[in-house]
Amino acid sequence: MDSNTLKTILKIGETVAVEFKRCGNGIESDTYDSVCSFLNRFGGDIFMGVMDDGTVNGVPPKAASDMVKN
Repeated sequence: MDSNTLKTILKIGETVAVEFKRCGNGIESDTYDSVCSFLNRFGGDIFMGVMDDGTVNGVPPKAASDMVKN
């Protein structure tokens, strides 16, 4: 994905196929709900480290390795 596509997604915001997850200290419990929802529909994209308003906060480095494992 190029930076222009990402900027467009962040500007449009969440949709039926796009979810933003804050991930302050790791994967939040509602992330798994979103995964299940996407699996039962047509798929989608989950952007970790993004606030509901599209602000990118990133993922804390200490939480990143645990997130990859999960």
